[in-house]
Amino acid sequence: MINRAEIDGNGNILIQDADNSEITINVNNPEEIRKFLIDFQNKLSSIPMEIIELMASKNPNNVELEKGANIYLGLNLRFSGVGIEGISFSVSITNLTKENRFFNSPFFKFSIPFEGSIDSFVLLDKTYNIPFPKKLEYGEVVTEDYLLRPRSKEIFDKVIGINPEATIKIIVSTTVGEVYHSNEYRIDKLLENYKYSR
Repeated sequence: MINRAEIDGNGNILIQDADNSEITINVNNPEEIRKFLIDFQNKLSSIPMEIIELMASKNPNNVELEKGANIYLGLNLRFSGVGIEGISFSVSITNLTKENRFFNSPFFKFSIPFEGSIDSFVLLDKTYNIPFPKKLEYGEVVTEDYLLRPRSKEIFDKVIGINPEATIKIIVSTTVGEVYHSNEYRIDKLLENYKYSR
């Protein structure tokens, strides 16, 4: 667990872990960024979005390759023979790198914290149960649906109560330290359809 993550006066990133040990990352050193993203990939959800975007903007590759990923977040109405049976977030990951990549499990991040400094979460109720890290070849797509249950609405209501224009997006990293994020989805649009949750 990461206790604190901030940008210091020199423009470096300071990370304090749960055991109070500190790591300073020079954002102008791609190797330091890559090492951190690989070593701490399971803790990225506790890092503020500002710092994730800063690290992602400092390309940690020494050689420019055609690379990247397309991460898409959408909302699905789930139909059966008798009508609407629920709603789910749909997350699609497309590997745009000409090499194979292993993508870690996506996590959700709000545009604002909803409790203290917490702004991230994972949904465990999935449709396809894709095993992550997931290997994707160039151009390959994987999609997972995350079911939204009525009891989860409390969190979305809390977020919209703090900021009526709040959004949510997906963050996905690779096992080699690349970080990608999806389009943003407005919480108020989600709540308009929440009546369909089951």
